[in-house]
Parts: sequence; structure tokens; C-alpha cells
Amino acid sequence: MGMYAMYQEVKKEDFKKLLESDDFFETIEDLEEKDGTELCDIDKMWDALHFLLNGLSALYGDPQDNILSEFIIGSKCFDDDSEEFTRYIPTERVIEIAKKLNEINFEDYLKDFDMNKFAENGIYPDIWEYDEEKEEIMEELSEHFDNLKEFYNKVAKNKNIVVVTIC
Repeated sequence: MGMYAMYQEVKKEDFKKLLESDDFFETIEDLEEKDGTELCDIDKMWDALHFLLNGLSALYGDPQDNILSEFIIGSKCFDDDSEEFTRYIPTERVIEIAKKLNEINFEDYLKDFDMNKFAENGIYPDIWEYDEEKEEIMEELSEHFDNLKEFYNKVAKNKNIVVVTIC
């Protein structure tokens, strides 16, 4: 299997349901099925994208006041005691993140892409020994960044909340 990252738009009125829910995953799934809900799936590349943008694994990232860390792993935890990775980003911060993403030239980050650095830092997923796939991996990272940027722009425009689940 593996750990996959999913980003979901949640309206403010629905967010209260999540906070009050006894079963987070059932509630988030129900909200996902609502018409017009924006979703973005970056598969297993969440830690790699975080490392490329921040220089450290998402597992050790501290999103406080680091907008490019929050972009990947969210701002606030739903439950600090949970084994599942569930976070959210308030509307105001979603708008700030979208603005920042629009200022970024992702190609600048790819210029220093070194698979050995990813391997040395234990970045998930463990694919860094496949040198022949370097171009394909760089393309995948770029595609995921672009998809997430588009997602954040839509959610910011709608003035909603982003919920991040990595499991």
C-alpha cells in the first residue's frame, strides 16, 4: 500500500460537522460526495514535494509560519493524539498560500533536484535509487505541484477551508 495525500475543499458550514464528528473519515467521505467539492490527490509524492520545497521531510516539518510546509501538510491538527494524519488550513491562510504559489517558479526548485539527497534524508516514497527514472520523477513532482496550485487557487476563490489527509 503506502501513504497517500488527499486535499479536499470544505465549506465553512460543513467544517463544523467535521469538528463535531465522532468518525472523521466517514464525515470527510460524505462531504467529498457533495457536488462541486474540489479534490486533489498527489498520491505518494507529498514528502518528496515537501522536501523539494523546504529541504526537510514533511515528517519533521513544522508548518508554523512556513507557508510552503503548510501547503503540503496543513496548518492545524484535528486530533494530536490520532495515528492518522489529518490537518486543515483556515480560509485566510488558504488565500495566502494560493498567492504565494502563484509567485513561485517551480522550475527553480527542480534545478537542484538530486535524488541522492532524497535518499540520504529517507524521503518517502523510497524510489530514489532509480536514476533512470529521474526525468519522470521530476515531471511527476512538477505535475503534482501544478495540480495543487490550481486546487488552492480554486479553494481560495471560493473562500473555503482545505482539509489534508495523509494515510
